[in-house]
Amino acid sequence: MEKEPFVNSTVLLFDTKLYVRKQTRSILNIVGFWKIEECENVDDVRLALSSRRFDLVIFAVHDRDDGVSELVNDVRRFRCGDDPFLPIILSSWDARLGLVRSIIDAGADDFLAHPFSTTDLADRIYALVNNRKPFIVTEEYFGPDRRTTEMRGNDAGSVIVPNALLARFEGKPDLGPNSDFIEESLSQLRLVKMRNIARRIWAVADVLYKAYGDPSLPDWIERELLQILKSGRKLHESILQREADQLGSLCNTVIQTANRLRTEVPSQKDLELLERSALALRVASQLGGDSTDAANEISSALAGIRGKHKELIKSVVG
Repeated sequence: MEKEPFVNSTVLLFDTKLYVRKQTRSILNIVGFWKIEECENVDDVRLALSSRRFDLVIFAVHDRDDGVSELVNDVRRFRCGDDPFLPIILSSWDARLGLVRSIIDAGADDFLAHPFSTTDLADRIYALVNNRKPFIVTEEYFGPDRRTTEMRGNDAGSVIVPNALLARFEGKPDLGPNSDFIEESLSQLRLVKMRNIARRIWAVADVLYKAYGDPSLPDWIERELLQILKSGRKLHESILQREADQLGSLCNTVIQTANRLRTEVPSQKDLELLERSALALRVASQLGGDSTDAANEISSALAGIRGKHKELIKSVVG
């Protein structure tokens, strides 16, 4: 196995069990890693991440309340360390679906169940180098896009982010977490987040509009309106000042309409207004919010567009 590519790569290894850390360290040595720092508690991990950069981290998870999920989430949210795109592999002796799902949802790149072999870990590491998943961000999640390549298709909803391990492997610092690349990636992910939230708002509003006349609507409309309000506020937090006149105004319209409908029995016209406003918000978010042409596109959408804009709206609303 080729060892040279990783000889200068730095790894942070966390496990509360000393003998397991030593086993993992031995495997990393075989793969070709020699610059390895070990930690035995989460506080030491946070201190290490806050004081220096690593190319790869491997964290052991013992249960949902051991602090590792929160740690990973804090790394991704820029609350711990200065590389939100740090390659992260989690390992655990507990491979129950509930635990695996909860820790992966924190935003880690990959998961390994103990006991694992040298080949198992090496395969995960080389996948991070050669085929790392692009990142996606939603209201609840920030991390690798776990959809398959086929499922992603031509969807512009994920972003290639800095990869410290790849940068070290290739000897190309520009591929790693330099300030310009991080800022560019975060800017793209902000747009992705807005598009995803606006899509969700419209989807809920469309369901409500189509459900008018359904006798069960009064039983669940409050729940859906609250979801629109929650999503609308999240979207508003992501809007920049230069986008406030357009995106901010549309977002406020959706929020105000949803709030009003919570206090009265909505008519079909009310639900149509909510759906049309949500559609306009989705179109605007797809266009970036500050486009000169956006107002015309939104007006066309609200009017029930035809002709040359039909394909645009189709691509937006699916």
